[in-house]
Amino acid sequence: MRWPFVLTLCASLGCKGEAQRATPAAPSSSAAPLAASTVQAVPDASVVSRGFDSVVARTFVERWLAAQNDHDFAAYGELYAARFAGTKRVGNYSKRFDRAGWLRDRQPMFRDGVRVRASDLQLSGSAGAVRVVFTQDFAAPGFHDTGKKELFLVAQPAGFAISREEMLVSQLAEPAPAIDSSVLAVHRDGVVLGSGFSQALPGTPRLLARAASDSYDLALPVEPSVVSKEARAWLGRSVTVYAKGGAECQGVVTRFEVRVSAEPHFGMRQAWAGEGDVPKAPPAQIAQEIWGIARDDERFVVGVLDHDCHGVWAVAHASTFTPALAPSAALRAQALSAFRALPAYRELQARFAQDTSSPGQAWESVDGVLNVVEVRSSPESSWLVVAARGGVGCGGFGGNLSAIWKVSGFGATPKLTSRGVFKDSVDLLQVHGALDQNADGTPELLAGPDVFADEISVLRLGGSGYERSVLFKTSNWDCGC
Repeated sequence: MRWPFVLTLCASLGCKGEAQRATPAAPSSSAAPLAASTVQAVPDASVVSRGFDSVVARTFVERWLAAQNDHDFAAYGELYAARFAGTKRVGNYSKRFDRAGWLRDRQPMFRDGVRVRASDLQLSGSAGAVRVVFTQDFAAPGFHDTGKKELFLVAQPAGFAISREEMLVSQLAEPAPAIDSSVLAVHRDGVVLGSGFSQALPGTPRLLARAASDSYDLALPVEPSVVSKEARAWLGRSVTVYAKGGAECQGVVTRFEVRVSAEPHFGMRQAWAGEGDVPKAPPAQIAQEIWGIARDDERFVVGVLDHDCHGVWAVAHASTFTPALAPSAALRAQALSAFRALPAYRELQARFAQDTSSPGQAWESVDGVLNVVEVRSSPESSWLVVAARGGVGCGGFGGNLSAIWKVSGFGATPKLTSRGVFKDSVDLLQVHGALDQNADGTPELLAGPDVFADEISVLRLGGSGYERSVLFKTSNWDCGC
C-alpha cells in the first residue's frame, strides 16, 4: 500500500490536486503556455490531469531539457531521485543503470554540440507520481537519434524528481558513435575506435617495434579530418584502461593512427629474414609489403593516448573491475557436471570417439585446456564460465566449447541457470573479469586475448543469453598446421 506515503506528502506539500481528485478533470491541453525560450523544445502537449499540477510537471521537463542544452551537469544530476533506474537504448542496443551508473554514462554528453529537444509531450498520473511520455530528438557530433522516451517523476519534499527513465524506441539517423560502446579494445598505446579503411592516405606506414613472438604492427599517423565522426568525437577525451588483472591507467586521446596488425605467412617471414637467395628485408620494405597486402577491413583506427597505458580493454569512465577467480571445489565440480551434460559437449565427445584411438578419454583432456572461473557480481549471485579446447585440429580432431551459468541460491546446492553456450569458436574463451555491472546485477564479461586468434572481446547479456562482441583481432595470414 502506498497511501501512507501519499498522505504524508499531502500533509507536507498541501496537495494542490486534492480538489481535482474529488472531481476528476476531463482530459485537457490547456496547461499554461511554455516560456518563450522553450517553446521550440516542447511545442505540443496532451495532458491528462489526475490530481497533479501539470504546469509544475511541464516546467520540470523544461528544466531537464535546459540542463542538457546548457551543459549544466550539476543541475542535471539534481533532477534525479536517489532511488532510480534507467534504460539506455541506441538502435538495437540497450543497457540498464542505477543512478550512479546513469550519471556516469551521461556526463560525457555535456559538451558543445549536444542538443536535446522534446515534442508531443503527454502527462498522466497523480499527486505522488507523474508519467511523462514524449518524442526525444538527440543530436551530438557524429550521432543523431529520435524516438519515444518515458520519464517517471515522483513527488518529494523539494519537488519532483526522476525515479525512472527509458528510451523506449531509438531510431538512428546516423551510425552510433564509438563513444556509445561501453568497452573498447586497446592496441599498444591507444584505443581501437573503428575498422575498415578504403581511402588512399598520404604518408608512409612504419613498422612498430616487436619481439620475436609478436604480430607485425604498422602505424600511419593521420589528421582528425580523415577519420570518421564517431572516432573524431574521442579526440581530447579521457579513457580508463584495464589490464587482465584489473590494474587501471587513465589517458587522453591526443591523435589518430591507421594501423594494421597481422601474423604473416611463414613464407613471407622467411623471405624477410634473408633465407634462400634473397637479401634480408629492411623494416621499411616489410611495412610496405604488409600494408599493400592488407585488405581494407584489416585496417583500423587507433586513438593514441598521451602516455603508455598497458592494458587490454578501455572504457570512457572508470568502473569497478571484478576479477575472474577460481571457484570453490564444490562449485567447480557442479559446473563441470553441467558442462559435460550439454548436448554440444556430447556431440564433440562422439566425434572425438570416431576420430581418435582413445574413445574412453574426455575430448578436452587430449592436447587440450579446461578452464573454470567465477565472477562474483554480488554476494547473492555470481557467474561461472567453463571453457575447453581439445585436439590439434590439423587433419585430426579439434574442438572448442564454452558455456556460462548464473549462480544463485548459495548454500548446499547452488542453482545454475544457463546464460550462454558458445560452440565451434575459433579459440578458447578466456574470461579475465567483468566491468560496468548494471543495475540488474548483470556484469559485462571481458575476454581475451585468446591463444591463437588473439581476439579481444566483451560478452553482454541479451535476450537469449550472453552474446559475444569481438572488439579487435589480429589478421592471421599464416597456416596453423
